[in-house]
Order: sequence, then structure tokens, then C-alpha cells
Amino acid sequence: MNTRARTPISTFASLQWYDETIKFIFNFAAKTSELLLAAGVVISSANFLTDGAIMQDRSPLSVAWAWAQALAIDSSLGIVFVNGFQAARDRDKFKAAIYFILTVMLAMVAGLLTHFDALSHATNLPVTDKSISGVIPLWVLTALRATAVIGFLLVSRLKNIHLSRLHEHIPPPAMEAGSAAPQHTITIDYAQLATAIVEVLQQRAKSANSPADAEETPLFPLLQLASVPAVAGLEADQPSRPPRQRRDADAATRIMRAYAEIQEERAQSQEHKPISARDLAKRARVRRSACSAWLQAHIATQVEDDGRSLAD
Repeated sequence: MNTRARTPISTFASLQWYDETIKFIFNFAAKTSELLLAAGVVISSANFLTDGAIMQDRSPLSVAWAWAQALAIDSSLGIVFVNGFQAARDRDKFKAAIYFILTVMLAMVAGLLTHFDALSHATNLPVTDKSISGVIPLWVLTALRATAVIGFLLVSRLKNIHLSRLHEHIPPPAMEAGSAAPQHTITIDYAQLATAIVEVLQQRAKSANSPADAEETPLFPLLQLASVPAVAGLEADQPSRPPRQRRDADAATRIMRAYAEIQEERAQSQEHKPISARDLAKRARVRRSACSAWLQAHIATQVEDDGRSLAD
């Protein structure tokens, strides 16, 4: 006989398929026990509330209830025992303790009932006879069985819950590796920029020896200062200004920038035409009246500085 012919026979003889079948049947019975026990509890409550009218005189419902309860509670004994060891392997001490206590109760009730039933058949006496139950009253067995039924229903709903981790603090979700880090927004404080430009102009006017030197000196430092942005948060440290003052400071900044650009262009082209308010308004995109007022103030400052220079 070749190897191919022996393979199906050896597979059948190993009985691994039979072990898997038994495992499936017990797991199926344990999962079905939850529904059967829940239905049995409901029927027992209804029978109690109706003074036993539902299952009296050994009705078919009473027989079906007895079979369902016996199948559900006794067939799940092995599954509860295995679940206790699985919980211990997962280091869930609370759940393992509950499963083992429930296993002891189920095993005690099942063992005593099996003993009483076998003794009843051997002696031809009813189960309710005192010589059968001995010192253990029947109400103790029924109480243990009822406790085991309710405990099995409750524990069955805790399959996917780790009881030992309930008191642990769950940390907030960390930032994903692919998410971008928060970036600082770059803003410009135009009011502070305008103040700095005015100070530079005043220092330039004081340091100039003559009007010719003042005209020949390029204003690149002003343009560089105007192009340097302030770090985000700098404006928040300054006292808040009204919106009108912010607009005026912004307009003054643009006028000074336009004046410096026009003056630089005309110095390079050797054009001595004075800068008018119209030229400033066109370049800075500011109203002509504002440019005219700024020119008047600027010319007055230059005349005053020139007079001081001549006096010195």
C-alpha cells in the first residue's frame, strides 16, 4: 500500500477531526447556553408570577424547560473551567477567580445531583426522600444552581473585558508619526516697524553733515528693516492699539517705503526732481492727502535739522 492510500486512513485514525468536532460541539453548547439560560430565567419568573400556572401538571413546556436547563448548565461546565485557566494565563486575576468559583459551584451541584439520581435509581426511592439527600436539603442545591445560572449569565458577558485593567489610567492618544508638528505663524508688527523707521530717519538726519550727503546716502537699511518680519507672539506682548492707529501706522510705513524707493531710483538716475505727493500716493497706494501731510512733516524735519547743522 502506497503513501497516498495510507494518508486518508492515518488522518481518520488520528482522531484529530473528532477532537475538533467535540471542541466545536462544546463551544456551540456553551454559547447556546447563554440563550437557553436566559430563556429559562424568564420562564421561571413568569411561572412564579402566575403561581405555577405555566408549568403545572408536567406540561410539555415544563419538560422542555428541564431539558434546556440541564443541557445549558451542565454542558458548559468544561468551558467555564477552561475559561478560568485562560483568564489566569492572561493575568486577569479577578476574572480567573470568578470563573473558578463558578466552576466549583457548577461541579458541586452537578456532582450532587448525579449522586442523588443514581442513588434514587439504586434504591427505588424518590429524589425528595430524606434518605437520598441525607443531611443536604434540596433547597441548598436549588439555591446553588440558581446562583450558578445567574453567575454564568453575567460572566458570559465579560468575555472580552480585562477586569484587572479597569483601574488603570488610559493615556491620551499620542500624536501620529506622520502628523506635522505645529509651526509658528510669522506676522509683522507694522506699528513697531514704523516707529523703528522714524527713529532711523531721525538718526540719519542728525548724523548728516549737509543736505547733499543726506540725499546721496542710500536708504537700504530702511528697506531691510521693513522686510524683516517679527516673530509670532511679539505683537501680543505689546499693548493693544485701536484699529485706526494701526491703519495710520500701516499707511505711514508704506509712504516711507515708497519715499525711500523713489529717492533711491532718482539718485541712481541723477534726477533732482522733488518727490511729490502724487508720486508717493501712486507708489504707496495711499490717499494723496496723507502723502501731502507726510511730505510737509518730513520737509519741516529736514529744514529744522539742516538749520541745526548750519548753526553747528
